[in-house]
Amino acid sequence: MKKYLRYLGPVLISGLFLLAIYLLYQKLRAYSLEEIRQSIEQVSYFSIGLSIFLTIINYLILVGYDWLALKAIHKSLPLPRVGLVSLVGQSVSYNFGALLGGTTVRYRFYSAWGFSFSEIVRLVLMLAVTFWVGALGLSGLIFLVAPPVMPDQLLDKMPIKDIRVLGVILLSVAVVYLVLCFRIRKPIHVFGKEFVFPAPRLAVAQMVVAGVDLIAAASCMYVLLPQDLGISFIEFLPGYLMAQVAVVLTHIPGGVGVFELVIIHLTHTPRTEAVFAAVLLFRLIYYILPLLTAAVLLAVYEARQSRNMLRDAGRWLSVVSHSLSAYLSFAAGVFLLASTTLPIRDAMLQAMSEYLPRAVMGVGHFVCALSGAALLFVSYGLERRQRRAYYLAVGALIAGIAGALLNALSWGGALLSAVVLLAVVLGRRRFYRSSFFWEEPIPLYWLGAAFGVLVVNFALGWFVYAPHWERAERWGFDQGFNAPHALLGFAGIAVLVVVTWLWRVSLRRRKRRREQRQTAGA
Repeated sequence: MKKYLRYLGPVLISGLFLLAIYLLYQKLRAYSLEEIRQSIEQVSYFSIGLSIFLTIINYLILVGYDWLALKAIHKSLPLPRVGLVSLVGQSVSYNFGALLGGTTVRYRFYSAWGFSFSEIVRLVLMLAVTFWVGALGLSGLIFLVAPPVMPDQLLDKMPIKDIRVLGVILLSVAVVYLVLCFRIRKPIHVFGKEFVFPAPRLAVAQMVVAGVDLIAAASCMYVLLPQDLGISFIEFLPGYLMAQVAVVLTHIPGGVGVFELVIIHLTHTPRTEAVFAAVLLFRLIYYILPLLTAAVLLAVYEARQSRNMLRDAGRWLSVVSHSLSAYLSFAAGVFLLASTTLPIRDAMLQAMSEYLPRAVMGVGHFVCALSGAALLFVSYGLERRQRRAYYLAVGALIAGIAGALLNALSWGGALLSAVVLLAVVLGRRRFYRSSFFWEEPIPLYWLGAAFGVLVVNFALGWFVYAPHWERAERWGFDQGFNAPHALLGFAGIAVLVVVTWLWRVSLRRRKRRREQRQTAGA
């Protein structure tokens, strides 16, 4: 029974993920992709620049999480190291989830800095406590001061009809934590484990840092919303807080589907496409750009390892360079897949047709799709520091860059892949193991994330091309460009997955036979 219980968590997370994607599709099915694209183009450059500036401020605030956690366990580190682990850890955690990436990255950093396993566990626990104290306290205060208007269908299902009562409960939980920190100064034992409450001033600082962090993060997205929506910041903030709490509770990597669904559902406006456009820009600015910054930092370190400027931080960054390369390759795969599913604008398609035959662009589209799918799985081999996975990742990234450029100059996918390729190649000495990930057991969470991305990509294609799907079903690939080539890409990915999975089964059987022969010979 215990053997099957370990699969329960990933199965539940996958179920919640698919449910969120389905509900999000139901919310957006009334809008065309062109309407969403127009909403994105209507966001001013000033709003985008302000959002980037607020994101920088917010990531500086995030350093406070690790700083306070270190103080709580009576450890200290130089500020550059704390900033380094905060930037890399938070960017990976936001994009891939705390379970999939953030905790692993922090463990590698802190263990390399001489922290024991129990100290790292206490530190990670304190990070979680800081977030929840701030989230509960801020949510309770907002619900009391400016109670949000809840949808009737949601309010009917809630046991508490007055949202202010919920505010009192949430704020009380945060206040009780502060009282315990002020009153209990001795260690307490729960289930045989020892817990020590932080000092009162640290507890107050936890609530302040987490509250300011959530307000700053909400501001990053709020400035991207159209001003004519008539939504004040105090009205938007409760929905954002609920979205962040839902993301943390579901453990879905990046909160894909869940964050968008909650924001759209609790932002009371008929212009759903404008809110969704703001969420997409927010993901790019707040999630992807910091992750690329971590990649650039990694690449600069590998290129200038002996220089004084990065010597101290870089010496420790090498501990997580393979993990960061793995997560970045996974992200590049997601981006390449999305770029092949989203249609190319007619103006760009016509302009490129003057220089490249459409058949060549179709080949680029197909190669880009296969490269993106391959990176989702090959990236796990980078996490395992395997040499063959390194060569496969380099090949897939190079193919992805070429395919993206041939696919009507998809600069976004090509640039992201180039940055990731630079980080991976410069860290090539980190990949030294001769084992091969494709003949090893792959963790369910990694497989779930990879197949989840493929499912979402197909769902995105269905959303975009459903009105024209009957033409693509005839396999008449000369009847247009976007929908037929998207279908061809999906078919190629399906064939690639099936063929390589059969190869995996064969490799694993041969490996077991070798091990059995070695055991018998011994």
